[in-house]
Amino acid sequence: MYIIANPNSGKGNGAKTIAKLRAYLDERAISYTVHETTATGDGMNCVRKICAEELDDVIVAVGGDGTFHEVLNGIDFEKARMGLVPAGRGNDFAIGTGTANLDPVKAIADIVRGEPRELDYIQVSDKRCLNVAGTGLDVEVLLRTANSKNKLTYVKSLAKCLLHYKPYPVDITVDGQSKHYDCIMVGVCNGTQIGGGIKLSPLSIADDGKLNIMIVEKPKHVATLFVMPQFVKGKHLGKSYVTHFLCDSIKIETPAPVQLDGEIYYDLDFDARVVVSGMKTFATSESNN
Repeated sequence: MYIIANPNSGKGNGAKTIAKLRAYLDERAISYTVHETTATGDGMNCVRKICAEELDDVIVAVGGDGTFHEVLNGIDFEKARMGLVPAGRGNDFAIGTGTANLDPVKAIADIVRGEPRELDYIQVSDKRCLNVAGTGLDVEVLLRTANSKNKLTYVKSLAKCLLHYKPYPVDITVDGQSKHYDCIMVGVCNGTQIGGGIKLSPLSIADDGKLNIMIVEKPKHVATLFVMPQFVKGKHLGKSYVTHFLCDSIKIETPAPVQLDGEIYYDLDFDARVVVSGMKTFATSESNN
C-alpha cells in the first residue's frame, strides 16, 4: 500500500489523518509507504513512478479534492486501485457522492477490507477529473480565494463575484449539434457539489455512466446575487436561467480558463467525455451519517 498524502490539507487535518492511518496499519502489521507531498504536481509524479515499477498495488490519496485529482491523473488503473481518505476543508467529492467515509479510520478500514468498486471519471483532453470540470464564475471564485490574504471562503467570494461578474460567450456541441450561450458558468459534473457544499449538480451519480451538464445564464428579472441561496441548497434545477441535461461527451469552446477538481488550467481544450467505470476504487461499508 502506497499512501500519497498532503499534510497541509484541511488546515493541518492532513497531518493528523496521516498519524491515524499509521496507527491503524501498524497495529495490524500491514505494510505501507507514505509519501508526503510538498508542491503542486508532486503527488502525480510520485504515483506515476510507482505505477511504472509496481503491479497490483493500492495507492491511497489522503487530502482534499486537489490531492485526489493529482493521484487520479498519475495512476495507471491497469496496475493499481485507488483508495480515498478525505482530509481537506470541503471534501466535496466524498460528501456529495458518499464514495469515501469522512472518518479516516473507517475510510482506511474500507480500503483494507478490499471490496472493489468502479466509479466514472471525466476525461478533459489529456487530463482526468473526478468531481466537476467547470469554466466561468467558479474559476473566478477560485482565483479570488487563492489570492485572498484573509482566505475568503468560497461562498463569501462567490457573493462578491456575483456583484460584478458579466456573462461570457460559450459554444457548446453535443451529438453534433452546437448552441451558443452567454453564461455565468458551465459545469460538467460527475459529483454533486463544489466549494465546500454548494450543490451545483444535485442529481449527479458517480457511477451512472453519464455526465450532468449545468449551464447557468444570467437571470433576467432578478439580481444574480439573490439566486445564490438556491445554488447552495441545490434548488436551482428547473429555473429559467439553468439548463441541465445528461450526455456522454461535450465540447465547450470558451476563451476562459478551465477548472478541474478545483485546479485551474489555462489553454486546455474543454473537450470532455465520461470514462465509464474507469476509476478502480473501494466500496464503503457504511455512510457518513
